[in-house]
Amino acid sequence: MCNGVKKTGKQNYRCKGCGRQFQDSYQYAGCIVQNKELVVKALCRGSGVKDCCVLSGMSKVSVLRMIKGYAATIAVKPKKHHYSKVQIDEQWSYVGKKERKVWMLYAYAPEEDEIPGFAMGKRNAETLRRLMMKLKQLDIQWFLTDLWDAFAAVLPADRHLRGKQHTKNMEGINTWFRTRVRRLVRRTTCFSKKLIYHYSMIKIIIHQRNLKSSYI
Repeated sequence: MCNGVKKTGKQNYRCKGCGRQFQDSYQYAGCIVQNKELVVKALCRGSGVKDCCVLSGMSKVSVLRMIKGYAATIAVKPKKHHYSKVQIDEQWSYVGKKERKVWMLYAYAPEEDEIPGFAMGKRNAETLRRLMMKLKQLDIQWFLTDLWDAFAAVLPADRHLRGKQHTKNMEGINTWFRTRVRRLVRRTTCFSKKLIYHYSMIKIIIHQRNLKSSYI
């Protein structure tokens, strides 16, 4: 039944059964569930925030709020307990300004085609230790890395193989990241102003990849 008019001039309705009030259409694009799904899909196909605004009709504030909120509800976690081989590599990007590099260290299980964990920060042993904390409950037979000194300092020596010949799969994954996340493209003019949004976008795309989402 009709129940007055909103401040926006739209007709308001009220359900006789439950008393819930509603409108026949949303006033704001950010309230439309399909638009939120569209933003996630666009991010996973290499679009930036402004592209998402154009495609969805949402404001920049709404898009960023949605990205941050959605990322908080998901988790990048291993699907299995045992992995025979896990490769680890690092990749840099910019946050705030081009003088501020932020590194992503992530693990990749080539046999499962899965990214069981990642960490972001400086290119140092501390960031690597944070990544290893996320993997500590796993039974990993071999860690495969390049010759970066921090790998030798942190990873268990008896289960660690070093050399570029052991991380060939990672080069393909690095390329995949750069084609799917505009902020990771080298020499790009697109980069995150705040670390929380940068982290959230990467978390979303890794989560969707692990789900084998059709977006990817």
